[in-house]
Amino acid sequence: MAKDSMLPLYAKAVLKALPLGTRTSPDLPSRALDRSMPIEADAYAGFTTVIGAGLGNTVHPGYLHVLAFPLSMQLLGDPEVPLPMMGMVHIHNRIDSLGAVHIGDSVDFHVELAGPYQHAAGTTIEVIVEAKVEGALRMRETTTYLAKGKKLPNAEAKPQPPREEFAAPTPSALWRLDPIIGQRYAHASGDYNPIHLNGLAAKGFGFPRLIAHGMYGASRALSAVDTRLGSYRWDVSFAKPVLLPSTVGFAITEGQRHEAAKFAVFDLKSGKPHILSEVSELGE
Repeated sequence: MAKDSMLPLYAKAVLKALPLGTRTSPDLPSRALDRSMPIEADAYAGFTTVIGAGLGNTVHPGYLHVLAFPLSMQLLGDPEVPLPMMGMVHIHNRIDSLGAVHIGDSVDFHVELAGPYQHAAGTTIEVIVEAKVEGALRMRETTTYLAKGKKLPNAEAKPQPPREEFAAPTPSALWRLDPIIGQRYAHASGDYNPIHLNGLAAKGFGFPRLIAHGMYGASRALSAVDTRLGSYRWDVSFAKPVLLPSTVGFAITEGQRHEAAKFAVFDLKSGKPHILSEVSELGE
């Protein structure tokens, strides 16, 4: 995993966000990145330990997201991308898991950008990831990032998923999340975004204190559901950020463990959701 390469990417992203002039085009650059990466047992074990997953031979889809993440950030941090990477908010994730990836497999990743798209709160860009093993597509991921308050004249209209009404259920589990979780997940994933690691950086982006990685909470929630479906769609909507430290609730709100289900991570006091997830079976 290219953990060390992420720090220079974030440094460049900070510089890009400074008001040093305007870019010549509001269009996304037509670029893609390809890389083959092996699933190494030790690195994968570190990831599963952090997110509370059992160490089986089938790879958690959140780990495939992690392996492609440096490529995604490299594309988003391109100087020709008309929106600053720093300050973008990860609002939605969709992963279609089309077949098992195993420890020891070599995964071929293809990563490209899509958009920009209109959003009520700004403009979104999507990162599209395809993962293949020996030529067979095993995963397709669409990650949606929102640049709040930023509007581009060429942004396309795109329907946004409706936000469902959420009534907090009785939690089936309580998660005590201490600030160290940001460091542990950063080490396991390579995502060293300073808002998860440095209180001053978090305040600089409008948060009262450190926030947990969104994909940490999403991956841990999927581990708790432990789906046994052969092929499935995993949708994640990110709502209220999880401030560190805090204790949050987890519950399955529809369906049941090991099967298709809806589930949530939520604030115990306000009842507001942090993460809303759904696993649904994919047809042939």
